[in-house]
Amino acid sequence: MNKKIMGFLIFVMLFLQIQSAIGITQETGMMKKRVGAENVDADIVTMLNQVNESLISYYLEELVQFGPRFTGSESCGNAAQYIHDEFKLLGLDVYIDPWNYIRYQCQNVIATLNGTDPNSDAIFIICAHYDTTENSPGANDDGSGVAAMLAIANICSQYSFNHTIRFIAFSGEEVGTYGSHAYAKKAYEKGENIRAVLNLETFGYTSNGGTELFLLKTERTEWISQFSQEIAEQYYQFCNLTIIPNGNRPCDHQAFLELGYDAVQYVQLNRDDYPLYTPEDSLDKINYSYLVNVTKLILAITVELVNKRIDIQIRIITPYEGFFYIMDKPIIRLPGFNIRGSGLRGMTYILGKTIVRVNISTKSDIGSVFFCIDGFSDFYSECTQPPYEWKIQKSIWSRFPLKGKHTISVYVWTKDGKVAYDEMDIFVLQLF
Repeated sequence: MNKKIMGFLIFVMLFLQIQSAIGITQETGMMKKRVGAENVDADIVTMLNQVNESLISYYLEELVQFGPRFTGSESCGNAAQYIHDEFKLLGLDVYIDPWNYIRYQCQNVIATLNGTDPNSDAIFIICAHYDTTENSPGANDDGSGVAAMLAIANICSQYSFNHTIRFIAFSGEEVGTYGSHAYAKKAYEKGENIRAVLNLETFGYTSNGGTELFLLKTERTEWISQFSQEIAEQYYQFCNLTIIPNGNRPCDHQAFLELGYDAVQYVQLNRDDYPLYTPEDSLDKINYSYLVNVTKLILAITVELVNKRIDIQIRIITPYEGFFYIMDKPIIRLPGFNIRGSGLRGMTYILGKTIVRVNISTKSDIGSVFFCIDGFSDFYSECTQPPYEWKIQKSIWSRFPLKGKHTISVYVWTKDGKVAYDEMDIFVLQLF
């Protein structure tokens, strides 16, 4: 039999096996949640009952009283200090982290609640931006997100969780998401294992009855979307909200996506109908009952996530994000083109053939690791024994060298049916 036909048949069989494993895992999870929908976690219910209008309005009114908080302004700095002091009162490990770009200089506020599992280095980020446009008090954009984040931090600080939670108030969002880009880049350079980023963006107003919340996602963050929908269903009697998945819109979570981390955004459905970026974005527009329910739901999602056991994880170690490579040698770290939503800020450029290396965390026996370009439409290589690595090369179906923008996709499949996935964007030119 022709080798290409034999290779194609093997690929189809392996692909169907992996898709079956993923489907079974997701379906089983859904069944467990639906069957146990009434058996909610009693501790989480106690936490949800602490979220009320008084708590939310306290944080929101204190933030808005600083007036417009344009990036780099005195009022923005005062707001940062206020957020820092509130985190400190909660007993969190907090610091102000300055960042500096050519046109703007400002600071992020970073607070950490460390996890209790000594074997876990996973970090879950809850973030919102506290800066505004020059003439807006920003009650909704994004005072609502900051108030929700502070309320969640307030309640979570009273408990312990398996994995680490990091609360981040970003600045620079309105001028190009500079603060989040600066932080995400530092985190990547330090090798932080950021498992998920939940970006809280503008959900203090609704004109549709207040029963729905958008979740903006990409294909790789479908797992966070699915998980959020399950939690919304499980805790519906306490939050009265349904998650509506939608396509991605660049915001502070975008920098994390571009550096290979999983990140989503929660936002009200009718955001563009609201008077954003104007003096009318004021406290009198806030729908507190909706904001309270959104905060409850994100609190439930957060707690369920950070207490969930991570059975398997795969991470691409090389090539490094944001570098220029010649063959397998990283020549220089690129400054990154700081254009929001361009996908260029974490782009890796490769001349020649570079080796993809991965790190796999699991207690299960590994069955196979699959390396491919642009998904399973082009199947490249399977590894069943360590070291799990692959030299990037053209498809076996192609006559031409690999060139242009592509996505490296890596899947790991364990013998007991667990599946994990990672990916990164590259711009590659192979001459031969």
